[in-house]
Amino acid sequence: MNRFSQFIRSFRVVRLLLWTLWVIYRERQRVVKARERGNYEIQPNTDVLIEVLVAFRQTAIKLGVLMIKLGQFMSTRADLLPERALAVLTSLQDEVPPESFDHVVNAIESEYKKPVGELFSHIETDCAAAASLGQVHKAVLAKTGETVAVKIQRPNIDQLVAMDLNSLRFVIWVITKFVDTRFIDLRGFYREFRRTVYEEIDFVTEATNARRFKEMFKDDPTIYIPTIYEEYITRRVLVIEWIDGVKLNDYAALDAAKIDRLQVANRTVNAYFYQFFEAGFFHADPHPGNIFVKAGSSPEAPVIAFLDFGMVGSITKGMKRSIRDIFLGFIMRDAHMIVQALSRLGFIGEGANPVAIEKAITLFMEQYHGATLAQMRDLDMGEIAQDMVNLLYDQPFHIPAQFAFTGRAVSTLVGVSTGLAPDFNFLEIATPYARSFLGLDANSARETMQEVLTQLLENGKVLMNLPRSVENLITRLDSGQVEVKLANLPQTKTRRGRNGSISVQIAGSGSRISLLFMFLASMGGGIYLTNIHMEAPGWFCLGLAALTALGTLFRR
Repeated sequence: MNRFSQFIRSFRVVRLLLWTLWVIYRERQRVVKARERGNYEIQPNTDVLIEVLVAFRQTAIKLGVLMIKLGQFMSTRADLLPERALAVLTSLQDEVPPESFDHVVNAIESEYKKPVGELFSHIETDCAAAASLGQVHKAVLAKTGETVAVKIQRPNIDQLVAMDLNSLRFVIWVITKFVDTRFIDLRGFYREFRRTVYEEIDFVTEATNARRFKEMFKDDPTIYIPTIYEEYITRRVLVIEWIDGVKLNDYAALDAAKIDRLQVANRTVNAYFYQFFEAGFFHADPHPGNIFVKAGSSPEAPVIAFLDFGMVGSITKGMKRSIRDIFLGFIMRDAHMIVQALSRLGFIGEGANPVAIEKAITLFMEQYHGATLAQMRDLDMGEIAQDMVNLLYDQPFHIPAQFAFTGRAVSTLVGVSTGLAPDFNFLEIATPYARSFLGLDANSARETMQEVLTQLLENGKVLMNLPRSVENLITRLDSGQVEVKLANLPQTKTRRGRNGSISVQIAGSGSRISLLFMFLASMGGGIYLTNIHMEAPGWFCLGLAALTALGTLFRR
C-alpha cells in the first residue's frame, strides 16, 4: 500500500473506532453516574448502541481484515455491550467477501517458491470458505493425488494488522487521556485482542494446535480431526486434509442423509465439555462453518469433524482451582470467597470496591441459590450472565479473553444443539463433566473435601484469634501502652509510663474504655461472620456485644 492509501485507511479506522468506543464508554459512564446517585433502574441505551454497531459492521466489511476480526472479538464481550447489541456483530463471520484468485496463486507461489501447477494438479478458483484473516480453496496434491484444503492469508495482512492495531492503540490513548476509564479496561482489551490476532495469523501455530487436538481425540472414534500436511506448513499458507461432510446447522441435509440429529448434538456437546473440563484446551471458534458431520457406520453413529484451529483457549490448573472456588463459594454462600476467586481469574480490575462487589454477588446468589435441577434447566444462561454483568456494571469488571471465548462457545453450542434436537438436555450432558471438574465424583471427593476443610479452618482461625486479639488490645490499653484521646471530657490527667510512653487517663473510666473496645470488636466480628454466613459464631459475637453493652450501662 502506498503512503496515501495508508493515510486514508488509518483515518477511516480512527474515525470508526473513536466514535464506536466513545459511544460504548459514554453509555457506561451515564449508567455509572446514575448508580452513584442511587438510581439503579437506569440501563444503557441499547437502541443507540445498536445504531452505532450497525454502522461499525457496514464499515468493517468494507475495510476488511482487522476491523472484521475486532467486531467478532467485541461480539464475545458481554461486559462491554448488552445482549441485543452483541447480536448485531455476530453475523460478521458470514459476511466476509473473498479475495481474488490471483492473490491466492501469488501467495502460494511466493511461499513455496514453485508454480502452482507443480504443487497441485487442480485447485478451484472459487473459495470454499472466507474468513476475516484468510480463505480456503479446495485442491488436489500433484504428488499424491489427495484432496486437500489450502488455507491462504489475505494480502498485505502483516501491514494491515500493524496499521490497524496502531490506530486502535491511538484511539485508546486519546480516550484514556481525556476521560475517566476506571470502569472500562481499554488497555487490557487492546492487549488481549492483539495477542489473539497475532496467534491467529501465524499458520505454524495453527498447525501445532491441530496436532494437539488430533492427539487429544486419537482414541475417540466419534470425533475426527483432519491431518496437517507437514511439508506444506508455512506462516501464510497451510495445507490440510479436505473434509467432506454436512455443516452442523444444515438440518435439511442431515435429515436427507438420515443422520440422527440428537446424536449429533450429544457428540458435539460431549466433545466440547471434554475440552473444557478435562483437557483444559478448547476450540474457541465453534461456529457451524467450523464443525462438519460425517456419516458413520450407521445413522445413529455420526462422526463430528472439527476444522480451523486458529482460535483456541486454555484453562490452566490455577484457573481450574479458582473456578472451583467460585462454585464452592456459591454452595457456602460466601461472597468474599467468590470475589477473591474472580480477582485471581482477572475479572476484577484495579480500583474495584470489594464491598460493593460482594453485595452485588450476594444479591445474585439470593436470586439463584437453592434452585432445583429442573428450574436450572429452564434458565437462560445468557440472561443469567447478563444479570451478573448488570449488577457489576458500575465496577471495573471485565471478562478475560479466555472466558469470553468459553462463553461464546457455550452460547453457540446451546443454540446449535437446540436447533438440532429441540428436546436436547444441555444441562444433563454437562452435569457429569461438571461434577468431575468440581470434585463432586468419587475420584475427586477427597480433594474437594480438603478444600472445604481448609476454608473452614481458615475461618475458624479468624474466630479463635478474635478473643485473643481483643484481650491483647485491652491489656495494652490498661497498661498504658496505647494512647487514647477523648475530647471535651473533664477530670483527665497525664502520666509517663516506665517505658517512656505518655498516656491520657480518664479518671474512673479505664474499665469502661476496655468494655467499649470489647463491644466494638464483638459487634464488628459478629457483623462480619454473619455476612459470610457463619451464623452460629456470628450470633455468639453479637450476643457478647449485647452483654458488654449492658455491662457498660449498669457499671458504677
